[in-house]
Amino acid sequence: MKILKIVNEKDFGIRSYNALNLAVSLKKAGHEAVIMCPEDSALYADAEKYKIERLNLGLLEKMGLAKFPRADVVDVYSHFQTLPLMIKKFSDDKIPVFYRQMDFFRENDVKKIRELEKYAFRILPSCQSIFDELVFSGVNIARLFIAPPVLNITRWESAKLIKPAMFLKRPFKVGMAYRVINNAELELFLKIAKAVMDVIPDTNFVLVGPKYEKIRERAREMGISHKIDMLDWRTDMPEVMAMIHIFLKTNLEPGVSRSLMEAMTSGVACVIPRVKGLEDFIEHDRSGLVVEPGSVDEFADAVLTLIRNAPMCQALYAVSYNYVNDNMSLKVVTNLVSFLYEEGIIGMGGNQK
Repeated sequence: MKILKIVNEKDFGIRSYNALNLAVSLKKAGHEAVIMCPEDSALYADAEKYKIERLNLGLLEKMGLAKFPRADVVDVYSHFQTLPLMIKKFSDDKIPVFYRQMDFFRENDVKKIRELEKYAFRILPSCQSIFDELVFSGVNIARLFIAPPVLNITRWESAKLIKPAMFLKRPFKVGMAYRVINNAELELFLKIAKAVMDVIPDTNFVLVGPKYEKIRERAREMGISHKIDMLDWRTDMPEVMAMIHIFLKTNLEPGVSRSLMEAMTSGVACVIPRVKGLEDFIEHDRSGLVVEPGSVDEFADAVLTLIRNAPMCQALYAVSYNYVNDNMSLKVVTNLVSFLYEEGIIGMGGNQK
């Protein structure tokens, strides 16, 4: 079958990552995959490297006025408010459209989602919490199907392989990755680091994300800058994960995190706050530790517990790795979406080509 994947995103975020990896996997499985995205996006450049056919997503395409290539299925990884006319055009042509709701939405976006519901064959939330919010907003539950994010596990398994030896080494290194600067969440990370160092002074910390001089200055004010490596955003995250024993997310608001999934696959023990989009993927005391959002004491206690208990770290990451492998690996998600695509073709009265 021919699958057209549409991504309205400039940076290489979770939507672009999922679209590209699934396109490559579907192509290997014998399907024809095409990616439509802005010409100046990171995805447009990366798709060429993997020999995936690319099309520009311009204004005429977004308005549904352009001529589109033949496709058996359309898979949209975009912000719903930008592409309703395009989605309607595909639906009118009896092409099944799958719309992916990969992150949380605001209350004033509900009307737009309900409008989109008229034209999408299925809406695919990325986790149970987003599914629940869509149902609560009035979306027909029969239109919904949870399609988890995909992760190319191969890149991260090398980090996992060295972890048994890593957990025997001291000092421990605690890390966090972020894509968007959030002052409150970064400040919380520094407070957690100080609380841990007050008890175990030789613990090391690392922050990976966009350069932010204010947080460096804050670390110096707190007297902990010498124990915190602050790295700009990296393309070698598997190597960074290989150096980390414990991974934190300090989110105060709901959100789905690809870096959390990468940590789960890399053999890193994870500590997360009890917020939607994170706790969907971590089960407390089984695949990680879940604490109260914003609580320095609970975060610090969880980190100290793991530092003092290497076997517990190993038990947690073994379960978290298996969870990702069983639910979000390329093979599993490719098989899932292939089934959904075939269901859509049949449901729209078409024939697989």
